[in-house]
Amino acid sequence: EVLYMQAASAVEQQGLGQCSFCRRKFLHTRLEKHTSICSKSQGSKRKVFDSSRARARGTDLEKYQQWKSSERPQSKPPRGNNSRQKHEVFIQTLRQDCQVQQILSKGGKVSDPSPLPPIENPDYITCPYCRCQFAPQAAQRHIPKCNPPENRAPAPLQRRR
Repeated sequence: EVLYMQAASAVEQQGLGQCSFCRRKFLHTRLEKHTSICSKSQGSKRKVFDSSRARARGTDLEKYQQWKSSERPQSKPPRGNNSRQKHEVFIQTLRQDCQVQQILSKGGKVSDPSPLPPIENPDYITCPYCRCQFAPQAAQRHIPKCNPPENRAPAPLQRRR
């Protein structure tokens, strides 16, 4: 509390001046020193510190990180936006559901209304063996496994015990 009172009396005696860079207020005796430092720091932007790179400096991991950073610019190609098509399919499904509910309320069967046409998604890849459709990554996993039995590698022989 004593320090606070001393600071308050110093402010009354000398007054405060405002820094033109950061708009903070200082005693006039300190303002010159602050302004010189503040002007230097305002002109330069600091780089973002990467702690993982700092930890790896001087180790084998540093070579690996440099190798990995050269691969990063290659990114996946942007996929097309088919939200309009998805919306139309959604509306169609809701209408079909409404028709089924009306038929059921009148005492009809679920199989009475005509079925919906199959949904076509341009992003999907069709398996050449089973004709199922998959997302691109799932298709890469599925197609080698779905290969017809005559084209597959023979299974390893199992010994009887």
